[in-house]
Amino acid sequence: MTFQLNQRIVTCTAVNLRAAPGYLGDAPPRVVALMAEGTTCVVTGLAMLVDGLTWWPVRVTLTEGQVLEGWAAERVGEVQLLTGAIESEPSPVKPEPVTPVSPVTTHIARANRLGFYLHSTDNQNGLWDAISRVQPPVILLHEDAANDMLLREMRDWRAPDAFVIGRFYVTNDAQRAMLESGDPEGEGRRFAERILTHDFGKFTRRSSSGRLFIDAWMSLNECLPGPASGSYRENPARYQRLYDAYDRFQVAFRARLIDEGIEAVAFNFAAGNFSQPAHYLDFFPLTLASYVYLGFHEYGWPALIPGRGTHTGAGLYRGVLDAARQRYGERYRIVITEAGLTRAYGHPHNPDEGWLNLHETLEEAHYWESLAWYNTLLDQDDALGACLYQVGHRGDWATFRHLGQDNTGRPLHLIDRIAALRESTLQRSLQPASAPVAQPTPMQPVRLSGRVTLNGRPVDSATVRLVGDLAQLGGVRRAVLDAQGMEMPVIVWDRTVAGYRGTLYQAWLDWVRGKVAGMEYAAFRHQFVAYNPPAAFSGRKLLADQQYLLPRIVGADRCVLTRVASRRGRFRFEETPAGVYTLEIEAEGAQPYRATLPLEGEMDIKIALDVDTATADSDGD
Repeated sequence: MTFQLNQRIVTCTAVNLRAAPGYLGDAPPRVVALMAEGTTCVVTGLAMLVDGLTWWPVRVTLTEGQVLEGWAAERVGEVQLLTGAIESEPSPVKPEPVTPVSPVTTHIARANRLGFYLHSTDNQNGLWDAISRVQPPVILLHEDAANDMLLREMRDWRAPDAFVIGRFYVTNDAQRAMLESGDPEGEGRRFAERILTHDFGKFTRRSSSGRLFIDAWMSLNECLPGPASGSYRENPARYQRLYDAYDRFQVAFRARLIDEGIEAVAFNFAAGNFSQPAHYLDFFPLTLASYVYLGFHEYGWPALIPGRGTHTGAGLYRGVLDAARQRYGERYRIVITEAGLTRAYGHPHNPDEGWLNLHETLEEAHYWESLAWYNTLLDQDDALGACLYQVGHRGDWATFRHLGQDNTGRPLHLIDRIAALRESTLQRSLQPASAPVAQPTPMQPVRLSGRVTLNGRPVDSATVRLVGDLAQLGGVRRAVLDAQGMEMPVIVWDRTVAGYRGTLYQAWLDWVRGKVAGMEYAAFRHQFVAYNPPAAFSGRKLLADQQYLLPRIVGADRCVLTRVASRRGRFRFEETPAGVYTLEIEAEGAQPYRATLPLEGEMDIKIALDVDTATADSDGD
């Protein structure tokens, strides 16, 4: 058997991974790891014949995320150790970058739409606690990971409102056999029956509230290459027959599940394969006429946000949703059954590796930019949510992980970010429906000046701070957000501004620099148009008669303007919005000063500081 460079192969039994080829002699090559049966490896080079065996150089990712390289024997005698006969994948697709589909209005997310994909439910790296903290809107789990205790706890208290989807794993070869059997309706019913009778009817059981532990099941997973693939272009007639078979399969599959009160999720094609609404309307009319829940896989690289140098499938579902609703009605609910970043999207010669791959590792903050924007996109369409691939990961997919540590050993904070996003949307939802949207205070020609003295003498170099909130000082260029003590700032775009005119760079200087830690101008410029699509038609300028979304840091609202008093003890704040502020002053040898100060018009004040007696006594000693 001959393997190819970068080919994914699998172990047929437990196999030693050695530091070098060979196993004989007084000092045989060291065993680096024992790879369990079913472990997926990637071939990294050419084979060598050593000690009578054929050895292949491979790279493997262990369950805990550790990546190892070494040598493994292909076979020993009649026992096959390595095989390339793993599930076949659809032909690579190189999709074009997409732009958001209508509606393209600004939108503030009302809820967290980021859910979990659980290939494993082992309680490692705080997975179960993450479910409790985030309470994902949608959770997809494999049937062999359906832990009874976790399912009960999710329904009772960890995530009682989550829409839980099951995936019953079968190989691509088995999926294709179902569709080529000549009786796709019968195969669909039998597949549903297989789920219903699994483990003595485990998946038909309900919680104490009466709700199913698993609400719905995927039909098949990435079972056919789509019209955007090379396979289809080579033989369209063959694949159109298979599409027809899958259409009938899905209808029969759902009908049998519905008999037991269980739903089904349609489609779930590989990202980018079915890229046009017509691909769904023309080839799957029976499915669209029958189903409520439509599943999509959406990936991108190196981001989900559309832009130069980015390949993304984010938002492809929107055109399908619009077209299906026009023809069949409004009932559909969207579920992104897989979502994330993979090097393979738009780059078919790259391996299918996630944002924590070793060759093009992305920073967590960069990945979060995509997730926060994608959440807003999904919320605009009231999608059920996106299953982030993979939150409960297995070793083969550790580069997609969301828990544990990054490649340098730093703790990952993605769950903290999602939990903060959820909390911010919950707080907004608690506001009365009639409550006005908080707007930044308009700039007015207000000036505050003053003089600081101690024992009747001017205080040189006193630090004077005017403290307000983001609504007051968020548009003052030299104001800075006080985010001290925040280990991991969470940025969301839900802050509004109206009545402002200027370029993007001016807006960044006034509203973002110093107020949104870590957001440089390049990142702001790229994301601004994604969150404010109409800006693309105004020459990337902000117009006074428009309202725009801006970023902010969740949980940080204290804004500070700072001045240093002159030799005469004088300070001045100009062009500051009117309002009620806190004035803070610190100076050597003086007690800290703090007072509430209503600011309106032009004011000149005198502040007499008190001597810091503790410092004076210390100096006397």
